[in-house]
Amino acid sequence: MDKKAFRQETLKKRSDIYSKEIDAQIIDNFIHSDAYKDADWMMLYVSFGTEIHTHALIERALAEGKHVVVPICNTADHTIILSEILNFPGDLEEGHYGILEVKNDCRRVVAPEKLDLVLVPGMAFTEAGNRMGFGGGYYDRFLETIRPDCKTVALIREDFIYDEIPMEPHDKSVDIIITEDRVKACR
Repeated sequence: MDKKAFRQETLKKRSDIYSKEIDAQIIDNFIHSDAYKDADWMMLYVSFGTEIHTHALIERALAEGKHVVVPICNTADHTIILSEILNFPGDLEEGHYGILEVKNDCRRVVAPEKLDLVLVPGMAFTEAGNRMGFGGGYYDRFLETIRPDCKTVALIREDFIYDEIPMEPHDKSVDIIITEDRVKACR
């Protein structure tokens, strides 16, 4: 199956089986993981649609004194700019693709090298951490810029872990997959 068809099928399946309760269990497993506990500077995506809901996670991380960084999508060149946030959702407004992004007057640009952990969104993953994104290439480009010891983590429902997914050489994998049932190191 090609990537476009796989994405369409996966989006439909995500809509059909979405569950706030499963999202909450995945977030709980993440919060209790060493990856979360050990991270001081973390990049967390601001969820939309049927992505694993991260809003309460962002609020909790801020309340715990962690440095929370969120992505700003630069549509001109499909890159990501990082900004630390201090207030959620107050520092944000609706941006590209309807995703909450940092307001211009609240931007606090952060270098990728500062990050200890990156939460990587995806539509589907394999047991080995291979990832199917949304097709813009933003994260594949961005993951080239982080430190080698920065942990990359996927939050995903068990239903979206596959034996194989369509991959290309530039597609990046993650270090850790966290589902409602487990925390799994991939490499």
